[in-house]
Amino acid sequence: MSGYKNFAVVGAGTLGKFIIDELLKEKAAGKIDKVVVLTRSVNGNDALAEKGAKPIVVDYASSTSLQSALHGIDVVISTISGLAIAVQEPLSDAAKAVGVKLFVPSEYAGDTINRTEEGPVFGPKNELRKHLEQIGLPWAVFFTGPFSDWILYQPFLGFDIGNGKVEVSGTGDGVVSWTSRIDIARYVVYATTVLPPSKLHNRVFKIEGERTSMNKVLAEYQVRTGKKVEITYLPLEEVEAKAKAGDIKSILQLVFELYGEYGTEEEMNVDWPDFNPETVVDAILSYKA
Repeated sequence: MSGYKNFAVVGAGTLGKFIIDELLKEKAAGKIDKVVVLTRSVNGNDALAEKGAKPIVVDYASSTSLQSALHGIDVVISTISGLAIAVQEPLSDAAKAVGVKLFVPSEYAGDTINRTEEGPVFGPKNELRKHLEQIGLPWAVFFTGPFSDWILYQPFLGFDIGNGKVEVSGTGDGVVSWTSRIDIARYVVYATTVLPPSKLHNRVFKIEGERTSMNKVLAEYQVRTGKKVEITYLPLEEVEAKAKAGDIKSILQLVFELYGEYGTEEEMNVDWPDFNPETVVDAILSYKA
């Protein structure tokens, strides 16, 4: 067992809410003592408190505010979005100052360690991990692939499966490592509450719900639901050109064709043999807006 009993989750949005729910299950079972949620706003805090979490409104520009919120915390789990990723450095400094034992950066999705300029990936570069090592704060990173229960419902990325329309870059046969948000949350909470520090600190965890292509996912979805999906195949050269110009939609679409894997199957889920994640289509069908 890790021995960690007090957790702080930074952000309660797209992924954070699932991690909070899993931690609260552990709290209800008596396995951990405290679940703190750091938030910028008072909105929604009553719902968090009713579930058993302790919401704390913080000012990320104030080290005093952050240190006060993190006092007595063992593990910080960040789920901050890319737009606010810069606040993680002062957050980690505050965590180190008050004796936090482990920091989980918001580096979910693709491989941020082996990122190159030629190959776009999900997530930021690993500058924060360098900072964590410099200040002597242990970290754990979880690579998960795209969120299988969420991403195909995002029209701004060209994925609108709810309305039966999906854009696919290239052939659609590129192999992708997908994981649903609930399975990501389950794995993160399992690792941070069960694994000893020797297997947890300064580790990269590669998680995979299912390894499959966009074409196979869409074919299975149509068979299981009886719903027709209009698939538009975009020429790969056009997508690559837009990606090189910085178009976020094209960068993410390109991942599904060329950069969807971040390790071999033997490297996935190795620390939890009984993980038993859901398939991509099961995750799609479980989606709630």
